[in-house]
Amino acid sequence: MTRVPDPSVFTGRLSRRRVLGLLGAGCAGLATAACVDTSDTGQEGAAPSPSKGGSAASRIRIPDAKVDLPTGKVELRWMDSGDMKARFFEAFFAEYEKKRPNISVRYDGTNWNQITQVVTLGVRNGTAPDVFQLPGQITMGMAVSNDWIGAYDDIIPDFAAVKARYPAGAFAAGVTDFGGKTYALPLTGQARINNLLLFNQDLVKDLDVDLNAEILSWPQLRDVAKQITKQGKGRYYGIIFGLAQPGGLSGPVNAMCEMAGVHGGADGIDLRTGTYNVTNPIVIEAIELMLAIRSDGSAHPDSVNLDAPGARARMPQGQAGIMMQGPWNIVPWREENPEFHLGLNLPPQRDHDDVWPLTYGPGGSNSYVFSSKSTLGSVIADVMSYLSTVEGQVQWGLRNGAADPPQFPQAVAKLELDELQQKALELGADHTVLRPEAAVRNPDVTKVYESQVPAQPGFSDTLVGLYTGRIKGSVEHAMRGLNDRLEKSLEDAIKKARSRGAEVDRDDWVFADWDPRQAYTTLYEK
Repeated sequence: MTRVPDPSVFTGRLSRRRVLGLLGAGCAGLATAACVDTSDTGQEGAAPSPSKGGSAASRIRIPDAKVDLPTGKVELRWMDSGDMKARFFEAFFAEYEKKRPNISVRYDGTNWNQITQVVTLGVRNGTAPDVFQLPGQITMGMAVSNDWIGAYDDIIPDFAAVKARYPAGAFAAGVTDFGGKTYALPLTGQARINNLLLFNQDLVKDLDVDLNAEILSWPQLRDVAKQITKQGKGRYYGIIFGLAQPGGLSGPVNAMCEMAGVHGGADGIDLRTGTYNVTNPIVIEAIELMLAIRSDGSAHPDSVNLDAPGARARMPQGQAGIMMQGPWNIVPWREENPEFHLGLNLPPQRDHDDVWPLTYGPGGSNSYVFSSKSTLGSVIADVMSYLSTVEGQVQWGLRNGAADPPQFPQAVAKLELDELQQKALELGADHTVLRPEAAVRNPDVTKVYESQVPAQPGFSDTLVGLYTGRIKGSVEHAMRGLNDRLEKSLEDAIKKARSRGAEVDRDDWVFADWDPRQAYTTLYEK
């Protein structure tokens, strides 16, 4: 068990040293910003969020347009996955309509199932929203090659200067850029731990460990889950999962394994060697740990039937002591359940003396595209130009904080945040780094991705199958079978891409110079 170094760094502002580090060229996309509330929640455009109050104004002020906007009445249609993002966009678009009274905005912050239905149909028949997020079934390369989306270079004046404001790794060939143009704007960064150890302070206060100050080891996770369950006497359990949703178990396993030295994650490729990680002994050990927790009776019995929202809804109700999910829970839990006392820390560590960072690929997060059929290019340019300024990023951070950290590290210096938000952001900034991406070094790799048929069952489904007992036999045997399916999926996709003219082979997934402890910036810097 390891004590968290200097807990004081988790309160108040990000340290000057950390801000300067993020501002440096080596930050490679580790841009974070924070969530702050001001007491002035009655201001127009303000969105309340629990925080210490702050130095940054909460009012969104729309600048004068630098493009020729429509003079008649028009409506901009904008669709995304909502959640915490809706906090910003509902406030922003209200102010935008006041500043541009002839322009109305139909903002639809919805769910991914609805996005899939609307966008997949709309891009084919010309009825897609003006601005949207691509569903997983449509790759960026597919959308570009089919002329479903437009290039920001064609609508935003001096776009090269706008793009230069973003940190290294935010844009990358084969990810956001195709044919020398940019088709996706990634408004938020990825320096976020998606599987923090979240816990109910009231249910863990009698343990023999302090979860606020100490990071659990893998064996201690099992022991703590047992202790909480014993104390609960059927009223609450040690840990809860949302296994009815992809990632409900594979997400925590991935995080724990990568921080234990499984580079690229349990279900990913080790880009030093180009081989899949699923048969790594550490991965097998992590899965067996989760199965042991289940066998102990320490996991909430409804875990197999719950999706992620269902699982997290039970935490404030006092049905489980621990959950491994992301910082997007902090503000909704606090606002909707003010009596719920939340704590958070790093995921459990296999070896406290050898903790590796979590890695993420280029292209940022929350990437927005616009329909090539849209007639409102100037309006889209006006909005995106503002969102690509420090001020726009600050206002995003005021409302989203650790849930969706902004791209720009400069915003960090302008915000203050509450203790939990600060801690989550600091942990994300300190324990995540940018990794290589094969498609950036060789654009033909995108043709492999477009041709690839995912292995079935994949990692997430295999873990759930082991957890429920639908998949029999040892974890090691199941992982060997999965490795064979993953290898076949990739090899078949490579063959298909090569038959279509792509110059690609397995060596494209090997970066012999990759140090997983360092941000891999050289691939993304010009």
